[in-house]
Amino acid sequence: MIGRHYVLTGGTSGLGQSILHILLQKQVYVTVLVRNPDKLKMLQSKYGSSQLTILQCDLQSPAQIANLSSQFKGETIDGIIYSAGLGYFKSMDQHTNKDMLDTYTLNLINFNLLLTTLQPHLSQMPTIVGIGSQSAFLTQAYAAHYGASKAAFNQVLNALRIEKPNYHVLTVNTGPIATPFHAKADPSLAYSQKYKKIMLNSDKLAEQIINGIITKKIEINKPRWMHMMLKIYQLAPRFIEKHSTFLFKNKI
Repeated sequence: MIGRHYVLTGGTSGLGQSILHILLQKQVYVTVLVRNPDKLKMLQSKYGSSQLTILQCDLQSPAQIANLSSQFKGETIDGIIYSAGLGYFKSMDQHTNKDMLDTYTLNLINFNLLLTTLQPHLSQMPTIVGIGSQSAFLTQAYAAHYGASKAAFNQVLNALRIEKPNYHVLTVNTGPIATPFHAKADPSLAYSQKYKKIMLNSDKLAEQIINGIITKKIEINKPRWMHMMLKIYQLAPRFIEKHSTFLFKNKI
């Protein structure tokens, strides 16, 4: 990956930041899209502006995404890693219009806008990495819109893989990760405290993702045991939901 150029979102914290560290260590040129550039100034001082470029861009803003095209004029992008994500753990009737719009906009719609904007600058065989969720595969009370947005995100990535056979599209579906995501999804931190023992380590997961890029994997599902359980669930989802309802109310 030495000398390649990747565009990364969600690089200021959690899994995105872990991915950023590994990319920089592998001498990859990285352009990070962030709302607050100051959060990465220390890294830029360490690696230099030639290796790490920071562009201010609010991924909730279609106008700011569209303006990115001029920033990459004359440059080639070898890959996009979309690690930005948002969700709220509360009932459907507690979601405000803004909660719902923000969730679908960031998790799905503006990924499409970003990809369309950067497409003219992509290399002939680019890599597109989407950080999804195991929530895409099951019904979850109190996380319906988050799960729905991730299910739609998976469909978009899978269709992209078919439409663009020259693209390497890697879908990463994860269980809970020990990241700041949970503080916004559930400010009480009840969920993260309850399931902290099974939470994935972001640094280890980032290493697996980078290895997946190198080896051209098309899907990573972690933890594996959770993914296998969800395969069983999908054999008779409505029956299991009816007779084991408590399993689907773990977000509160």
